[in-house]
Amino acid sequence: MACVRPAPLHGWRRRVHTEHVWTTVVTIDVRGADLPAPEVAEVLRACAKFTHDVDGWFSPFRDDSAISAIRRGELTEADAPAPVPEVLAECRRARDITSGVFDPWGSDTAGFDPSGYVKGWAAGRMAAMVTSAGFANVCVNAGGDVSCRGEQSPGHPWAVGIQHPARRDDVVRVVHARDNAVATSGRYERGEHIFDPTTGGSPRRMLDSATVVGPDAGLADALATALVIAGAYGVRFLRELPEYSAYLISGGRAQMFGPAFA
Repeated sequence: MACVRPAPLHGWRRRVHTEHVWTTVVTIDVRGADLPAPEVAEVLRACAKFTHDVDGWFSPFRDDSAISAIRRGELTEADAPAPVPEVLAECRRARDITSGVFDPWGSDTAGFDPSGYVKGWAAGRMAAMVTSAGFANVCVNAGGDVSCRGEQSPGHPWAVGIQHPARRDDVVRVVHARDNAVATSGRYERGEHIFDPTTGGSPRRMLDSATVVGPDAGLADALATALVIAGAYGVRFLRELPEYSAYLISGGRAQMFGPAFA
């Protein structure tokens, strides 16, 4: 999990909206010197509505979602709402980048499930919605997948803490992010019931947690999921992605890769 660290506003204002959805909490934190109440309220309402639209498109737990209809063969990808083929295309790209370690199609029993990409993607989309409305400084925390734009306070980037995989109140590292996403995946999310689609069984090199920092929130989410499964060997996924960084924890030890941890 990742969390935004408290910091003084230094004269800025702040508006926060919290939405309970996807069996988690989504927090949208908007900051700046001038935050006109009607305009901020309007974009926050749009973001809240978007979270429920995402649930209706992508939830594998809702019989009436587009993804459930696709899984049952009742809806084709081409006929699904516009965001669905977009996300599926990006899931295929993430599958290629990770050599199949991240694979929403990889389970024969659970069926197609894009959840490992969608939460980060949605956080990034909401951050973009806020900046498009004219507010440059925003951080969206979608159940630990964080997408930041602009600054936390004047001259200061957003400070995002990486939580200890076993001690949830402990922060092991702070990432300073402008226009970046921070996504974490780990054993604590799904216990030991983690599946490696490349072998059809349990992962052999599994980490306690993996955090990825990079510009695309959906891809960062997918890469974090893949790294937990592949272990430190999975940093090869980042070779063609110089803007991405990884912070890996296993057995109480941390390994860091990429510019965010230089």
